[in-house]
Amino acid sequence: MRLVLCAALALVVPRPAVAQSLPLTESEALSRLSDDSPRVRAIRAGIDIARADITAAGRWPNPRLALSRESVSGITEYLTTVVQPLPISGQRDFQVQAASAMVAAAEARASDALRRARADLRLAFADLVTAQSRERELTGARDRLQELASALARREAAGDAAGFDRLRAEREVADVEADLALAGSDRARAQAALVGFFGDPTDPSRIVAVGAPPTTSLPPLDGLVERAGAGRGELQALLRDIDAAKLSVSAADRRSVPEPEIVAGMKTSNALGGDRGSIIAVQIPLPLFDHGGPERAVAEARGRQAEARLAALRLELRATIAGLHAALQSRRDAATRYRSTAVSGADQFTRIAQVSYDAGEISILELLDALRTAANARIRLASLDGAVRQLEIELEYVSGWEIR
Repeated sequence: MRLVLCAALALVVPRPAVAQSLPLTESEALSRLSDDSPRVRAIRAGIDIARADITAAGRWPNPRLALSRESVSGITEYLTTVVQPLPISGQRDFQVQAASAMVAAAEARASDALRRARADLRLAFADLVTAQSRERELTGARDRLQELASALARREAAGDAAGFDRLRAEREVADVEADLALAGSDRARAQAALVGFFGDPTDPSRIVAVGAPPTTSLPPLDGLVERAGAGRGELQALLRDIDAAKLSVSAADRRSVPEPEIVAGMKTSNALGGDRGSIIAVQIPLPLFDHGGPERAVAEARGRQAEARLAALRLELRATIAGLHAALQSRRDAATRYRSTAVSGADQFTRIAQVSYDAGEISILELLDALRTAANARIRLASLDGAVRQLEIELEYVSGWEIR
């Protein structure tokens, strides 16, 4: 009796919340890429490292303590001195400014990295939408074929249909189920990729992508190029790299300016009964050999490298944006044409085939071919829409134009 009661409760009580689906729109998925997520913290950690360089560049040199003892002919003297370098040449200020420019560069690169992470998350979401659409269309095709196979089995039992028709329909069901299994694995992989961006642990199998952002008109190509020049973080980072290189050159030039050292201390002696006195001195290093040449050469080389990378990136951005813009427009037109020509009449096409088969005008192979063609059209359209969305996201990332 107890076993029966437990079995009944197992059927009545709902499954745990873990098994429930978690529908997410793209904006809701993006909100899970929060500032507390490990991926975002790892990106922003580079800024903190760069800020530490400002503290290192602005620190004062430590004083030096010197203790000495001199003894000759019974006279012993002790000298205690403290030497403090004075960084008054301006080199330290230029180094602080250069480090600050590198912080600005790190912030710009972090902004670009965050935008790349957002774009990758949206690509994963688009992959999940496509996988779900493919799985949904294959499920519908399998159900229609199973209904056909069941109907043929009943007709065969009644003597109205040949056994070959039923067997051929069942074989088509098996083929579609194999494709459906592959589609399910693609969907699971897309779910796992999407969950990898979230800050909180989430069961990938629960994720269900809901809808897709509406298609908007493409901005003009020149506008996208101009926006990329003003908003891309890597471009801004390279400009800050150039500024940092110029400031480092100025800092290297100040190495030829001597920075004095103040010496203060005390001297004690046992001569004539012993006495003590103070020591005050100024030391000035003579820049005879070190004029900051190596540091200047390194800074100038970094500046030239940043300028060359900036020029190359601007050319690359224009070419990339132009290519993505043209490809996106072409894919949009292709998806629109395919939707209006191949998909819009798919249901009518299968109904005509079914009526013709029932009337004995076509064979089972021709009916199955019609059903397969209609299903493939819907699956291909889902792939076309997914390819369009992928290009939209890439174009938005490269140009800095992002649909909110």
